[in-house]
Amino acid sequence: LALGVQRMAMHHAIVKKLHSVETLGSASVICSDKTGTLTRNEMTVERVVTPSGEVQITGTGYAPEGRMVIVDQRTPERAAIEMEAVATLGVGALDNDGDLREHTESGIWEAVGDPTEVSLIVGARKVKADRRYAHYGRIGEIPFTSERKRMSIVAQDNADAGRLTVFSKGAPDVLLSRCTMIWENGQAVPMTEDKRQQILQANDEMAEQALRVLAMAYKPIDALPTQEDELEALEQELVFVGMTGMIDPPREEAKKALKGEA
Repeated sequence: LALGVQRMAMHHAIVKKLHSVETLGSASVICSDKTGTLTRNEMTVERVVTPSGEVQITGTGYAPEGRMVIVDQRTPERAAIEMEAVATLGVGALDNDGDLREHTESGIWEAVGDPTEVSLIVGARKVKADRRYAHYGRIGEIPFTSERKRMSIVAQDNADAGRLTVFSKGAPDVLLSRCTMIWENGQAVPMTEDKRQQILQANDEMAEQALRVLAMAYKPIDALPTQEDELEALEQELVFVGMTGMIDPPREEAKKALKGEA
């Protein structure tokens, strides 16, 4: 066993327990840690699916450099898809506790907070969605929990007489069950069963591509609730906007490492 450990060390594999060398001889599948090891630990928005189509967001990492490329157009109006994609990323950036900072001297972008949330901010900056929604200010929040699988904020539109809007993001199946309307081509229209099934199918397709999917929705309200039992109503009868598909890109050296060439 000791000789086996030495031979493993020559191949840059550190063995902590001697008996694992014996077990390794009969292994047929090796499982490896992924986040930050095989991947860059820089979650990146890659796809945005909206009622009018699907776009790809180019660029990887936290640098807000990239553009929108339409890959599926289900309406003759190109502007409709772009508008819906910007709205989806705008909601994701608003309903967000992360932050993105650039170090002036080095020019390196730093993620502050959860990588998934920061990826939405990066995606929004790539398509200038952060500028279009800069006039909103958060005045309330219903935080994310593993049981709720969603997060919502109440934001005040300082450019429109302080109008209040609820912005929500969360697991597509959970959020979709609370949506009675869908934002399509610049207006909210009733959600139909066919449209609901199309959204769920798009969610499954992105999940099969190893993308982490989040859905976005909103709802105008007249006033903040005054009773705690009224909070549940804030996340009902929402307007579905779109979904984002995110992935943690692999490290450049990961392929060689898996082949034993590193």
